[in-house]
Amino acid sequence: MNPLYLRLDKVAEAILKAPELASDLSRLASLACTSEYHLHRAFNAKFGINIGAYARQLRLHESAYKLAFRPQKRILDIAIEAGFGSHESYAKAFKKHYNQSPSSFRKTPKVEALHQSPQITSLVISSEKGSSVLMNTSHDNVNSAPESGASENHQLDVSVIQFPAVDIALMMHVGPPSQVMSTVSEFITWRRENKLPPSTSRTFNVLYDDPDNTPPESYRFGVACQILMPSSTLIVTPSSTPVKTSDAIETCPSTDTNHSSVTTTTIPEGYCAKVRHIGTDAELGAVVHALYHQWLPDTQFELRDFPIFLERIRFFPNVAAHEAITDVFLPIEAAK
Repeated sequence: MNPLYLRLDKVAEAILKAPELASDLSRLASLACTSEYHLHRAFNAKFGINIGAYARQLRLHESAYKLAFRPQKRILDIAIEAGFGSHESYAKAFKKHYNQSPSSFRKTPKVEALHQSPQITSLVISSEKGSSVLMNTSHDNVNSAPESGASENHQLDVSVIQFPAVDIALMMHVGPPSQVMSTVSEFITWRRENKLPPSTSRTFNVLYDDPDNTPPESYRFGVACQILMPSSTLIVTPSSTPVKTSDAIETCPSTDTNHSSVTTTTIPEGYCAKVRHIGTDAELGAVVHALYHQWLPDTQFELRDFPIFLERIRFFPNVAAHEAITDVFLPIEAAK
């Protein structure tokens, strides 16, 4: 099995001992020896549950014990200690998990519920193909749980390629995923102003965050195109490095620009697992999930410190939605 998926056990153990660590992505990523960009997706691929959801189950289980055996504690205090901001939000989560309100549970605790602590089991089973799964490898993605929430079966044709460094102009969308298209529209306008059409300038998306594990107001999605001219001629705010998951996002107005939200950066050179997807965007989440869930565990590759990204080869409405072509790139490197 891939070493990353073995190291994720340390992450699960750390959260079990201290559920509040679920919000400390830097520390959890350090335990897994991987990038924060990939931690959520890899954890979900292995255990079938999000980091936040696992921690929430642990906090609810602890709170159930307090309800049953700490009668002197107010329910509101128990809710706050469990990480909830109000009695209402706690009661809603508790009832959803235990099918009983906190006050009702306190009066008549379900003993069987107290004995059933949250358990997570690896869904990743190595098929011992790691040494041979290098080029043009196919896997069937069964029972996937894609980012979009849909369930699709995919036959992955994965190629490991050397991706050359590409300089890009990038506009960062920050906010609900449902509003991404407004940022795309804004970027298209900027792109036209700078004479960077898709016919001569490659089109990219950078998937900084997993929408299933990120609060809508914090979700980030990069819309980008290749720079084919000196950056001094573009209407941008220069940036030497890509934004990291833990970095604050800032826009710095400049005297020589009329668009402070466009920055210049680089998709770094390095190995990538590449999948060509033909079809609608609604199916892309399944492809991303399959890379983490089906393909990566059977290899010995580590994940590089750059997010998974897309290159739009042919896209709607230039072609019919089902004929759109998107290349999906997962940055990897040889295990150390």
